Amino acid sequence: MSVILTFLILAAPFAVAVALSWAAHRRHPEHAYLAGVAEDDYRVEHDLAAIHSRFERNPVWPLSGAMGERR
Repeated sequence: MSVILTFLILAAPFAVAVALSWAAHRRHPEHAYLAGVAEDDYRVEHDLAAIHSRFERNPVWPLSGAMGERR
């Protein structure tokens, strides 16, 4: 009996997570997926634009470490 009770206690958080995930995706599964994709696309495009503009100004990859005059 204690083994079954232990298993139920350990499995309860996973069961709650599965239930919440199912309920969230049940409402508008295609809308939730497309909203996430749109946000990721915007972020990726923004990051690429920042990289391109940085390399247009200074077309050399930055070096790691201390450079220049040391005191």
